[in-house]
Amino acid sequence: MSEIRCKICNKEFGNENSLKQHVSAKHSSTSDKEKINWRRYVVFGLIGMIILFFVMSVSSYVKKPGEYNEFAQCLTDKGVIVYGNDFCQYTAKQLNFFGKSKKYLNYVKCIENKELCDSKGVDTTPTWEINGKMYEQVQSLERLKELSGC
Repeated sequence: MSEIRCKICNKEFGNENSLKQHVSAKHSSTSDKEKINWRRYVVFGLIGMIILFFVMSVSSYVKKPGEYNEFAQCLTDKGVIVYGNDFCQYTAKQLNFFGKSKKYLNYVKCIENKELCDSKGVDTTPTWEINGKMYEQVQSLERLKELSGC
């Protein structure tokens, strides 16, 4: 009986079919592996592009200026103060009118400044102080423009 050996690793086999299976499983050509790697690169490349697109979209939104920056800054420059509490749904609604521009408002949190709010007579939040007068509850942006002159 003649020896059937693998020419690459010198392993011995009982028949020609076993050798063929061995060669195809253990010593397959590099072109098959390159095809698999190429597919992986394409898949990972697409995933990377999707992540990059998402990051760029979020970054551009974050850098975009608020719609009411000038108005909110004008209110602050004129000494307008809004008294409220973060846990109050009406204060949250009022501040959300300003979107990203709310950071320019002169906002006093009554939970942290109880004495100030008490001395100003703030019982309802939000309360706006404009030109020395107090305006309780949520105010429209148009009403705030009228009252402040901004």
